[in-house]
Amino acid sequence: MEGFMNGIHRISVWVLRLMYVNLLWLVFTFLGLVILGLFPATTAMFAVVRKWVMKQDIYVFQTFWTVYKSEFIKSNWVGLILIALGSFLYSNIKIIEVISMPIFKLLYIPNVILILIFLLTLFYIFPVLVHFHVGVKGVIKNAVILMTINPIATLIMAVFTGIFFFITFKFPGLIPFFSGSVPAFLLMTLCNYTFTKYQKSDY
Repeated sequence: MEGFMNGIHRISVWVLRLMYVNLLWLVFTFLGLVILGLFPATTAMFAVVRKWVMKQDIYVFQTFWTVYKSEFIKSNWVGLILIALGSFLYSNIKIIEVISMPIFKLLYIPNVILILIFLLTLFYIFPVLVHFHVGVKGVIKNAVILMTINPIATLIMAVFTGIFFFITFKFPGLIPFFSGSVPAFLLMTLCNYTFTKYQKSDY
């Protein structure tokens, strides 16, 4: 019975942790007027979750706020590049769809492949940003490399993330409490394994 109660206690602690950091993520995203707040808040959330994954005791708010401030500019630059790339790829697809010339239709599949690579790379962006001391270019470069050399881990990330968002679609009441923190925990856990495995490699 004691073991069962200890298990319930641990689960409750993790639920509260994830709820708390998710609320911080939402609050600080809106404090930055969403446009400027989303990427620093997401970076701070991943930094907190990374500490938990590495079994480090931290003051959650202090860690979140420190990372939010220190990574504000860098994370927004990363976000700006991602938005620009995503918009470019999306625009290419829409242009190909409206052009009737058959030769242009041949470009559809390569563009779809590029979009898939882009989306899979996103899984690694914030874990890399909070784990490695590299610049904006290094963040994107390392994320692409890690995505490429870890197809199984990347596939697991895609499956778990897809399942989670399907659940939140069915139960939207979960969104204010777990929409960011649970995916962050799943991605950071898998990425931490990847980082540990390749920590002696020079990316």
